[in-house]
Amino acid sequence: MSPKSWCAGGAQRQGRREVQADVFAVAGNQANGRIAAAVTDGIGDTTAAAAAADLAAEEAVGAALAATPELGCIRARIQLAASGITADASIVTALFDPAHSRVQFTWAGLCRAYVLTTDGELRRATYDHSFGERIRRRTKQRGPLRLYDRKVTRTVARHEFVTTSLPAHSTTAVLLCTDGVSQSASERTIAAALLHDDPNQGAELLAEAAGINGPDNATAVVLRRTH
Repeated sequence: MSPKSWCAGGAQRQGRREVQADVFAVAGNQANGRIAAAVTDGIGDTTAAAAAADLAAEEAVGAALAATPELGCIRARIQLAASGITADASIVTALFDPAHSRVQFTWAGLCRAYVLTTDGELRRATYDHSFGERIRRRTKQRGPLRLYDRKVTRTVARHEFVTTSLPAHSTTAVLLCTDGVSQSASERTIAAALLHDDPNQGAELLAEAAGINGPDNATAVVLRRTH
């Protein structure tokens, strides 16, 4: 992969929330071709939640670009603890490195990563850290659990982060998003957005799916191969 092998675009909608507490950040290094992205979702409809999400995204993307997504999330945790901000956030961070054979992801909470493969298959790269997901994994329960799906079990400030990776050679595009997008956009819509040649248009399609009057903040970052 060349240094210009990935391009990125992002879009947001505030929805009916009083505060936009979603944040995204993208950073690249032209010298080595690495590109990192982070999406965060502040927990709560407050300015403190927005501040936590903003700090976490900026710290995570910088450290991820220099090292790994896991270290990016750890850096976000350290800086959030030192900041005195009392709010918390969900996070997902990704790193694309021409020298590495896999796309790397680290996350905590309800932010998600999806991958579109070269075969046109949409894959979830992450799973939600919620009581609802924990119940589904341990029982035969399927489908939404409204009382539990928004009860977050891992965050920027609490408990371990989770890291995974997928083969870079078979990855055409990646979506990082908050639950405002994942709860409103179908997998068919997500796949269609990731097929857009322009990642900004793909991100806008997903933000529009959440709607200007949607119930939650919605943020999408699309990263796509340029060749």
